Amino acid sequence: MQPLPIFYLNQVYQQLRQWDCNVNIWLAHNGMTLEQLQDPHYQMIFDDYQRLIASAIHLSARPDLGLHVGNRIGINTHGMMGFAMLNSSTLKQAIETLKQFINTRTPLVKISIHETTKALVVTLEAVQPLGMIQQPYMDALLVTLTKLLQQLTPQSSPLCQVNISFAPPSYWQQYAELFKAPVHFNQAKTQLMLTLASMTQPLDMADPSSFMQAKQWCINELKQLNGQQSLSDKLYQYLLQSSVPLPSLSDTAAHFHMTPRTVHRHLAQQQSSYKCIVASVNHQIAKHYLSQSQGSIKQLSYQLGYVDVANFRRAFKRWQGTTPSEYRLQQKAHPAI
Repeated sequence: MQPLPIFYLNQVYQQLRQWDCNVNIWLAHNGMTLEQLQDPHYQMIFDDYQRLIASAIHLSARPDLGLHVGNRIGINTHGMMGFAMLNSSTLKQAIETLKQFINTRTPLVKISIHETTKALVVTLEAVQPLGMIQQPYMDALLVTLTKLLQQLTPQSSPLCQVNISFAPPSYWQQYAELFKAPVHFNQAKTQLMLTLASMTQPLDMADPSSFMQAKQWCINELKQLNGQQSLSDKLYQYLLQSSVPLPSLSDTAAHFHMTPRTVHRHLAQQQSSYKCIVASVNHQIAKHYLSQSQGSIKQLSYQLGYVDVANFRRAFKRWQGTTPSEYRLQQKAHPAI
């Protein structure tokens, strides 16, 4: 899997310190140093990233950690993307900049935009199963984006509604206080709905020259990130966003304008294979399903393309070291560890 930048994890550290948690234990438990955490070039794999956040929630006993971390993140924390947004001419241009360059800050989410007759709808969608950190991650992202809107339009908030795809957590009252707009849980998608009238209003900090310079910097950064991504990483991300059962090698190769033989050759050079990537993706999907859904294991195995449930059970035990049933019980017993 593509390594993740650790932007914003320093805010987790600062929040734990504010709550008087033992941050040294938190770092040591996860095999990290403060120097690594504060190094903007440091990267980690998703499993380590997930473990770091989950253990922060466990250490602090605060499932609302994501809301507080999101509230700590100012526009300057977003690097050149934040600078481009700050210098945008209108709020719509700032939102389009966010959509285009969000992956320079985090590759775990994609943003789409569409207009209705009443609002501009900003949809947030994870590009891979986030497992145990889905809620804190989306909490932090929603609050971060809301703060961005407040900083760009301090006179009046453009936010008119928030839709959240998960059930209301124990701390649900905090959402209304933070967003100052109606919040609806158990929705099909996680979305921010903004008034159309606010989209074309000039922003106080607008500077077209600075915006263009910052945008070009972001374009170069995005090109560099895409260039660093191997074919196996690209296939992994593509398959994670595909419906199950996953596409065949032929269909996937066609999507990337390649032949199956070419894909096979490139993956072999990277000491990988399509079969291994599919297994890794199925593993992630299965873990997400078992921890987030009450559906049957038989149903999951069929969705992943296994005709025989016993074959799926053997495959999962090979991936995880436990059976699907054991993994589900572990997640229920220790949901934040």
